[in-house]
Amino acid sequence: MALFLCGNRLHEHLYDTVRLGDYPKIRALMCGNDNMAMGAVDAVRDAGRTGGVYITGYNDSDAIKPLLADGRVLATMNQFADRQAVFGLDVALKAVTEQRKQSELSRVIETPLQLVTGASQ
Repeated sequence: MALFLCGNRLHEHLYDTVRLGDYPKIRALMCGNDNMAMGAVDAVRDAGRTGGVYITGYNDSDAIKPLLADGRVLATMNQFADRQAVFGLDVALKAVTEQRKQSELSRVIETPLQLVTGASQ
């Protein structure tokens, strides 16, 4: 069963939104960031469903690492936020060097992602 819930990127908002009693068939929660994943962990625990619902986050924050290590969160995604400005500058410098107009540039810039699990830490 798939369900879209808005958690406003915050732990407490996701916790308040996730009412697992209303959705007994939910088996996984794919959260938009690690704060939301931490709220999901609390909601799953309080619903008595620990181990019965897979949870993933996004951002690979330091706060999620203990939850990955003990298995409460299955995975998160490292989007290399500390390097995103560098990715943009690389594109800008290449455009200047090649004398390209913005309209000639790709609308999409692919950046690396890395799956992080408890086993990969």
